[in-house]
Amino acid sequence: AVVSTQSTGSSDEWSDYWRELFRKVTVEEIVEFEKSYKGSEEERNDVKKYYTQAKGDMDTIMESIMVVRFDEEDRIRDIINELILKKEVKKFKAFTQEDPKKRKRRERAGKKEAKEASQAQEELGGQDSLFKAIAMRQEERSKNMDSFFAQLEAKYAQPAKKRKTKNNKSK
Repeated sequence: AVVSTQSTGSSDEWSDYWRELFRKVTVEEIVEFEKSYKGSEEERNDVKKYYTQAKGDMDTIMESIMVVRFDEEDRIRDIINELILKKEVKKFKAFTQEDPKKRKRRERAGKKEAKEASQAQEELGGQDSLFKAIAMRQEERSKNMDSFFAQLEAKYAQPAKKRKTKNNKSK
């Protein structure tokens, strides 16, 4: 796809351009991906990678793994314990001696986030309404930006005043 150099940069043009590059992902496809990812070798490798990178910090591990929820922490811990038993990763004190208060904070934060997401979805009337709300907000921002530039133009790019020319006619 080629973008015209004289593009106005409207959100519709950019949406069309990105649609040519990337197809639209549906909620169903995300759910299918989640089903195939969980319990897969790819997830196991990701857990191993993030455990090592985070040096056993479960906050970082849980934030880094795709499509994982706070209530799946025990499952993730089981994977890590298996990796430790098989000596694929080393034990980190941050993992083996984690303060139980830290885990409770993660759980509270996860429940709060899930509640907020549920409320937001109800307020917006589902996924399609969310997309519409985002599109409307983008359009509003675009109009505000056009208005902003128009005000700047009016203020700083005032048309040049015509200069009076003197006619030096001899008498």
